Amino acid sequence: MISESSQNAVRRNGALGFVTSAASAFEAAKEIMEALRSKHSNLAGELEILLTEIGSRFVTLPEERLLAVVNALLHRCYKYPTATTGEVPQSLKKELSGVCRACFSADAVNKHVDFVRDYKQDFERDLDPESTATFPATLSELTARLKHWKNVLQSNVEDRFPTVLKLEEESRVLRDFHVVDVEVPGQYFCDQDIAPDHTVKLERVGADIPIVRRHGSSFRRLTLIGSDGSQRHFIVQTSLTPNARSDERILQLFRVMNQMFDKHKESRRRHLCIHTPIIIPVWSQVRMVEDDLMYSTFLEVYENNCARNNREADFPVTYFKEQLNPAISGQISPEAVVDLRLQAYNEITKTHVSDGIFSQYMYKTLLSGNHMWAFKKQFAIHLALSSFMSFMLQIGGRSPNKILFAKNTGKIFQTDFHPAYDANGMIEFNEPVPFRLTRNMQAFFSHFGVEGLIVSDMCAAAQAVVSPKQSQHLWHQLAMFFRDELLSWSWRRPLGLNLGPGAGGSVMNPTDFQHKVTTNVENVISRVAGIAPRFLSEEGNAVDPPQSVQRGVTDLVEAALTPRNLCMMDPTWHPWF
Repeated sequence: MISESSQNAVRRNGALGFVTSAASAFEAAKEIMEALRSKHSNLAGELEILLTEIGSRFVTLPEERLLAVVNALLHRCYKYPTATTGEVPQSLKKELSGVCRACFSADAVNKHVDFVRDYKQDFERDLDPESTATFPATLSELTARLKHWKNVLQSNVEDRFPTVLKLEEESRVLRDFHVVDVEVPGQYFCDQDIAPDHTVKLERVGADIPIVRRHGSSFRRLTLIGSDGSQRHFIVQTSLTPNARSDERILQLFRVMNQMFDKHKESRRRHLCIHTPIIIPVWSQVRMVEDDLMYSTFLEVYENNCARNNREADFPVTYFKEQLNPAISGQISPEAVVDLRLQAYNEITKTHVSDGIFSQYMYKTLLSGNHMWAFKKQFAIHLALSSFMSFMLQIGGRSPNKILFAKNTGKIFQTDFHPAYDANGMIEFNEPVPFRLTRNMQAFFSHFGVEGLIVSDMCAAAQAVVSPKQSQHLWHQLAMFFRDELLSWSWRRPLGLNLGPGAGGSVMNPTDFQHKVTTNVENVISRVAGIAPRFLSEEGNAVDPPQSVQRGVTDLVEAALTPRNLCMMDPTWHPWF
């Protein structure tokens, strides 16, 4: 019987074909590292010490990890297409059993005695499916218990642990470490060449390490201080998913598109530029992501409003699911389901979530009308570009906790921003709205901001990337992006699962692989060309009338704001906010 490692090797060789195999890639990387150690021994030694300390010293505590797991399970309950009065799905029980085994394993008992003593008995009594006498009977009971545990863990994490750690207590090695050759990361991502004598060296790591907590997740924020006195902030992310490398690939694509925006008259005139923070892989499960001290998420704005008005933030989600119980249990016809969802959506927008929450938050955050005007303009640019990229690559799942924005500059950074793929390797997108542009955003920008700034910025971005001078360049860049994406996608798929017609079981031949890449690229370019204003021909023929030129983008905006489309979204997407 062929071993699993042998099957993986066969798959890689079949998928790569003309591409370098994984073994030769490893050998090439090994050769590069040996050359680095021999010719730049001091630099290699400094990098190894830095990465080892960062990867091992700034991991999250078991209470923080358990809080993140409970928060994820709670959202899983909201997403399940099961009536709240129905039994807990078997797949969810399996996940809970795995959580109990992983969080309170023999290794955890030995390493984290206090954590196991404080939580193990009560947690397993409430949430372990093997405790049949005390395990919740319905999905609503399980949701209530997960909410209780989320509140308990969140309160304990915030009360028991400091908000700022000290470097001298977390890593004496980094405190005493004298850096000579390591440079501050991210200097070479700009278009301008940097002279060797102008590079900024890493002077030291900041003495204070704040703990950043966002929606159940906790991160340590490191400050890298350069030789010129500059400071760059990075959060250390651990327990990465297999899709983490997709974030790096999408940022590389964004940087290429920024160069295209800079070469096009209309996009350059509007200063269109996608925000691309630096991502530094440390280990396979650890990375550093550039962070902004002024970052906030859309969901934090909503939760702050709920806390100020003494309302439960998750109430609209639970209310929406309860209203859909008759539809899930089959008590009403499929034709009436949309009307039922729309009725629940309208009730939430009327009585629970107003359209002025974000506007009120920003008016209280910004100092003056001048700041508000500058923020709105920059925020509109970045929101337009995010919406354009969501439509272009058909990226869904834009729930408000995944969208970060800087409260001073209006820059937007979206987490987990990458396409999903179906069983045939084609981009999969099942959402009724093309991108996230909800009523709170519309109220903040007003009709003039949406129809003026956002629509025109999206048109300029679309025209820039499909212009005659850039279209071929875009095609090759997208081909490289999808090539890497589909290689990673094929390796993550279960062994023996068919990869589509002509794929030969679990092995994807080069011809089929090339076809998948080409099809995805052509689909993306055709979507962008469908909304891009036309160019003047060399003979000087006039373009389409203005109302028809921007019609494509305007239709997308209308689709994103239509309540009948929004009510069909998953409740964790918060379509009412």
